[in-house]
Amino acid sequence: MGEGRVIAVAGAKGGVGKTTTAINLGVALAQTGQTVAVVELDLAMANIIDFLQFEPDRTLHDVLSGTAPTTEALYPIDDRMHVLPSGTELAGFNAINVAALAPVIRSLRPAYDFVLLDTAAGVSPETIYPLRLADEVLIVSTPRVAAIRDAKKTIELAGRVNGEVMGVVFVRAGSGRAPPPERLATFLETDLVGVVPEDGTVAAAQDMSEPVCLFDPDSPAATAYQEIADSLVLTDAAGGADDGDDDTVLGMGGVADLQNAEKIVENAAEADPDGMGGTTKPLEGNELSTGDPDDNGFEFVKRKGE
Repeated sequence: MGEGRVIAVAGAKGGVGKTTTAINLGVALAQTGQTVAVVELDLAMANIIDFLQFEPDRTLHDVLSGTAPTTEALYPIDDRMHVLPSGTELAGFNAINVAALAPVIRSLRPAYDFVLLDTAAGVSPETIYPLRLADEVLIVSTPRVAAIRDAKKTIELAGRVNGEVMGVVFVRAGSGRAPPPERLATFLETDLVGVVPEDGTVAAAQDMSEPVCLFDPDSPAATAYQEIADSLVLTDAAGGADDGDDDTVLGMGGVADLQNAEKIVENAAEADPDGMGGTTKPLEGNELSTGDPDDNGFEFVKRKGE
């Protein structure tokens, strides 16, 4: 096996479906014959165990604090998929060394075809640093206004650490008055990787602590995740992913990259989604604007400075 492909599943908005997407993409990729590790990087507010039926003895917190090897914190979820969960205790969070994430991710590359980094919401060193460590960044968003704004911010932040954004997946699509996903992707200036429709089966699966791709493989959401996984496998086979030789993009990790992430967080006020230094201008040209009749009233909320 060669070096695995590391994909950060990201989005600054909380609750948009990053963890659901990371887990179900992992299952779907495993069902295509790929080996997958899903790494939970919400280090302060871990919750992946709520989505799955297992109780970890060791977690990523133990690995990052130097009290356990990575192999002791990996748990099988499917035949070809493992999960590396974060700890749920704040005391464990206080003991971790975030810079140690880099060697952890590097150690997983030779063992798996895909390593999916389930990143946290918000803007912090813990959320920006993984964007540097990944080969590519997969943005997850709903079609809602606030989520789209934060998706644009995440794309900009990824660019600041030389992260390669592969595109966006829209989840819970087809509800409300949002424009079509294709137009939203154009507004974000990135590729549309996939669309997961609004599907009550997802909530039913979560109530049973089971990925929807296992709970009901024929459901619309599971089918969509499988299609996204198929596209990732095809691009990987075609050599579409970065080959990992360019350290200026991937980063070697460690203190220097973490300090860079911390500096970006200090300047986060400048990382406005439309580059207006904390204010928002009206959207122009072929961008999404208020009052477009074909968008059924979808609009961006005006903020101070507009």
